[in-house]
Amino acid sequence: MKDIIVAYPAKETALKLRALIESEGFHVSYVCALGSSVLNIAQGINECVVVCSSILSDMSAGVLAENLPAGCDVIALSKNGKDDFSGNLINLALPVNRDEFLHIVSVLVSSRSSFTRRKDDENEIISNAKIIIMNEMNISEIQAHKYLQQKSMKSGKKLIDLAKEIVNDFGG
Repeated sequence: MKDIIVAYPAKETALKLRALIESEGFHVSYVCALGSSVLNIAQGINECVVVCSSILSDMSAGVLAENLPAGCDVIALSKNGKDDFSGNLINLALPVNRDEFLHIVSVLVSSRSSFTRRKDDENEIISNAKIIIMNEMNISEIQAHKYLQQKSMKSGKKLIDLAKEIVNDFGG
C-alpha cells in the first residue's frame, strides 16, 4: 500500500482531510504545508498519493506532480478548477463529493498507479474512451473514468483493453 501525504497550507484543513481519509481505514503517513516538503518526503519512499490544495504556498499542484518521482500520484482540490485528469495529477473541483473523493483515494492507494505507469499512447486511448463515454452518457470525466474502472473490474479486462474496445466500437 502506498504512503499518503496530505499537503495543505491551512493546518486545520490538512488535519480535517487526514481525519476523513483515516476514517476510511487508510493511514496518512505525513501532513505538511509546502510542496517542497512533499518532494523531500517523496524522495525517501517508493510510491505515494499526495492529497493537496491546487495551490500551495511554494508551488502549484501541477509543478508538484511534475517533480514527484514515478509511482507518486497527486489529487489536487481546487476552488476554481474543474475535474480533470492528466499524467499523475487528478484535479477535483470543490466542493467534492465525499464518496467519490474517498473512492479515488482508495483506488490510487491500494493499486499500482494506473496514471504514472501508462505509456503516452495508452493515455490517449483511455482519454478518447472517456470522451466517448462522457458524450454518450452525459457525465463528467471523473464519472467516465470511474465507469471505465468499474467495467474493467467487473469484466476482468485491463482498463486499456476495455478502452480500446470502446474506441473501436465507435469507429475511432
